[in-house]
Amino acid sequence: MPGAGGHVACECDRSEMVKSPAFYGLWTCYFIGCTAGLMAVSIAKPVGTELVQAGAGLATVLVGFFAIFNGGGRLVFGDLTDRLNPRNTAMLTFVLVALAGLAMWQVPVLTVYVASFAVLWGCLGGWLAIAPTATASYFGTCDYPRCYGLVFLAFGAGAIAGPQLAGFIRTTTGTYLGVFPGVFILAIVGFVIAWILMKPPKRGKE
Repeated sequence: MPGAGGHVACECDRSEMVKSPAFYGLWTCYFIGCTAGLMAVSIAKPVGTELVQAGAGLATVLVGFFAIFNGGGRLVFGDLTDRLNPRNTAMLTFVLVALAGLAMWQVPVLTVYVASFAVLWGCLGGWLAIAPTATASYFGTCDYPRCYGLVFLAFGAGAIAGPQLAGFIRTTTGTYLGVFPGVFILAIVGFVIAWILMKPPKRGKE
């Protein structure tokens, strides 16, 4: 069965999936992508008001603006996953997240804030397209609900870890600026893991 990016899906059930390095690569990258994204999403408004002095009203409007990119990211990265394959698209998101985190870390001004957070929200939305497509592409559809159910746990873990980590950094350092080196480092780690592990499983002999 054809998968994203022209790969042939390896039809397997959940017990076989968890024996594959590709599963652990996908799960870890999904977790990192969601953790980094939700670190930013959870602090979008306070960063706007406290770090770049946007004002409460403008910061609130911008959060709604960023949400558009979150939805659009699902469409854009869903299409890219079909065109480029899940691994390459995952690495692309990590490059974008790293650049956005680095930009906010080094130049925390309003224009950079708007551009960086649009990218961060878009990449977070993108993972909600990349992960299910990768699951079907790599492991097939015969046991897809159970397979993706296990993969989706990475999103839940990231939803817990991201905001908690951002809050911890803010409390420890006294500023939200310290969140962005963390986002940058997570993105670099995610890129390396995607490059090494997010490869389509080899099919067994038929």
